[in-house]
Amino acid sequence: MNGIGKNLKRIRLLKNLSLKEAGNLLNMSATAVSKYEKGEILPDSQKLIEFANAYEVKSIDLLKVYNVPKMKFTSFRKKKRLTGRNLELLEELIQDEVAKYLEIIEMNTINTNNIKLKKYSCNSFEEAEKAANEFRNQIKISKKQPLSDLINILENLGIIIIQIKNPDNRFDDFDGLSEIVNNVPVIVLLDGIKDGARQRFTIAHELGHLVLNINNEELDQEKLCNRFASALLMPKEAVINEFGISRRNINFFELTAFKNEFKVSYAAIVYRLKDLNIISEHLYKTLSIFLSQRIGKNDPKPIQPEISYQFKKLVYKLEADEIISLNKACELLGVTADEYNNEDNNY
Repeated sequence: MNGIGKNLKRIRLLKNLSLKEAGNLLNMSATAVSKYEKGEILPDSQKLIEFANAYEVKSIDLLKVYNVPKMKFTSFRKKKRLTGRNLELLEELIQDEVAKYLEIIEMNTINTNNIKLKKYSCNSFEEAEKAANEFRNQIKISKKQPLSDLINILENLGIIIIQIKNPDNRFDDFDGLSEIVNNVPVIVLLDGIKDGARQRFTIAHELGHLVLNINNEELDQEKLCNRFASALLMPKEAVINEFGISRRNINFFELTAFKNEFKVSYAAIVYRLKDLNIISEHLYKTLSIFLSQRIGKNDPKPIQPEISYQFKKLVYKLEADEIISLNKACELLGVTADEYNNEDNNY
């Protein structure tokens, strides 16, 4: 599939059109549309205009070409409901965003060979806990201290954080993805997550997939990565320091204070307390019921989500150094020239 063919397919999927529906718009067969998308037929300038008009996009949108890397999608977390066109589109969008990011890294002459993530042997929950502590040691952050800006910490290690837009909530069943692409560690999650606690736990979980070396196929990798994420965001020493070794009851104010300090959810806190045997199974269930009644499924006062500035920063640097044009910078960021020039007013 060539670059233009990929663009034709991606935009068709964005428009939520089947091959047959696209063919009806273009007065051609579904087979012909498929051949254009696969690169078996190359569209001339007139045909490109016809595609652009049918899909209500600019012709230039069909000509943007990136060197799209091959991805395995092995650590791709989703619910079973995410299938068909939506799944196909999501994978296309992820590959395009990764391709753009890798292009920007290359143009900034960043040496990706220097990006080395240490791997930790993990064949039990205890080893997942130990790996989280060792990772904290690696980044020189105390086991009693919150990770105040997880995205910034990981980006400084060379990890790419990509947040995929969610048009019409079509990707609500996507949880996250992590993969090494062209020697660069990548974490992908949805954009627009309003609860920063959920966002941070997802990122920490995907980091687990990148750094844990799980050799036993009988182990549940997702549960091990959850334990890694929980221990990374809420180290045992910090939890004991805040709540003590053993408790018969927990006040809601204590949970709220810890939530705000460590930027984690109420549910994650009480589950961590149970995991560390600070509270009993009975108290865990009691607190879970209480929290469900008190705050419901969505926290009315959620933690603010973290923001990644890295990609945008690299694009602005290239444009300032005149390595890329203003038009290219706008294309990469998906903004107009006015939006690009007025960006400073947003901060």
